[in-house]
Amino acid sequence: MSENLSDLPLFAGLSPAQLDEVRQGMIRQALAQGESLFLQGDAAARFFVLIEGRLKVTQVTEDGQQFIVRIVHPGELCGFAPALGRSHYPGSAEAMVDSRLLAWPRSRWEPLIGAAPSLAFSAIQAVGRKLDEAHIRLREMSTEEAGRRIAHLLLRLARQGNGAAPPDRGPVEIPFPLTRQDIAGMSGNTLHTVSRIMAAWETGGILLRARRKVIIADAAALSAIAQTQS
Repeated sequence: MSENLSDLPLFAGLSPAQLDEVRQGMIRQALAQGESLFLQGDAAARFFVLIEGRLKVTQVTEDGQQFIVRIVHPGELCGFAPALGRSHYPGSAEAMVDSRLLAWPRSRWEPLIGAAPSLAFSAIQAVGRKLDEAHIRLREMSTEEAGRRIAHLLLRLARQGNGAAPPDRGPVEIPFPLTRQDIAGMSGNTLHTVSRIMAAWETGGILLRARRKVIIADAAALSAIAQTQS
């Protein structure tokens, strides 16, 4: 955990004095796979920047259904309730793989964005991505059949996880564990539907069979399914 702050994109270009301001109150935190960072409804005592690993942020609805609202990638903010004026976390965050973070007490939010305005910009980007994902999910659920929704989701996750669109040739692994229940919740399908469709894609060579992983064997074929008109 010896990264220099100036090596992180959020803090690149800051002066030594600004970096000293960023370090005030900062702690480093490690999470094992499956460990929770915070739970929905907890007091929002800290905010975080993910350095390594992946987190999933989930929410539980009033009727008890849990769904993934966001996957946090390295370099992104998480738990930034102070930026939204919230006193409690609106969702839960859990490590999908072993992860490392930087953390600050909520009282440090305003001093930090004064020293590093990129933090505020990152928070705005994260909120914007959440809204975009919600709009995309609503549009797909209302206009697309189940297979197209799943194909779109897997291609999006592969692009986000690897920083680029998956190549047409060669297997591409989504670099964090995903269960079929996760995929069902994120694509607006039932677990039975997701299992049936993904099993057919595995048989057809579009996906490779793997436990708690998604490996796209034929991205071109998956893209064709995503673009197929209902």
